[in-house]
Amino acid sequence: MATKPKRSAQEIAARKRAMARALELNAERRQREEELTGLAADFLMTRELEADVRAALEAQIAGLRAQAESECVRLQQQGAAVVAVMVTRGEGAGRIAGRLGVGVGEVRLLRDEAAGRAGEAAGRGGGAGDRAAVRDDAGPLGVVPSVAGPVLRPSLGAPGAGGPGPV
Repeated sequence: MATKPKRSAQEIAARKRAMARALELNAERRQREEELTGLAADFLMTRELEADVRAALEAQIAGLRAQAESECVRLQQQGAAVVAVMVTRGEGAGRIAGRLGVGVGEVRLLRDEAAGRAGEAAGRGGGAGDRAAVRDDAGPLGVVPSVAGPVLRPSLGAPGAGGPGPV
């Protein structure tokens, strides 16, 4: 049987120093790993928050888009009502198109749209018919096109047109 040689005191001291250094390095490595884990958690949390913000933004955009589309439809209906009033006053599609700066086809489409809506309103509400359909289309300044009254007010900003003129 072979016997183990005895270790010297220097060798034992060197082993202790090596073990202490290994423990120290392990503690530093563990601390670094914990810091890196914390940073990774922060990063993942910011990604989740970013996704939440983007989702909220998309929801807001969808809501604004729906509002804008609704407003555009309302304004198109208002324009169609104005064209319908011009038609009921005896203006032809060509003259209306020239006055409005649009094509004759667009004027005809607007006229037909207004007539369709007036027919729907007459079927729903009864006697008021065209006037009720047009009354729902009050413009941005509250102008309601009617067969009896003026279609548009004079410009409020033009001198001599009933407005205050330039300030």
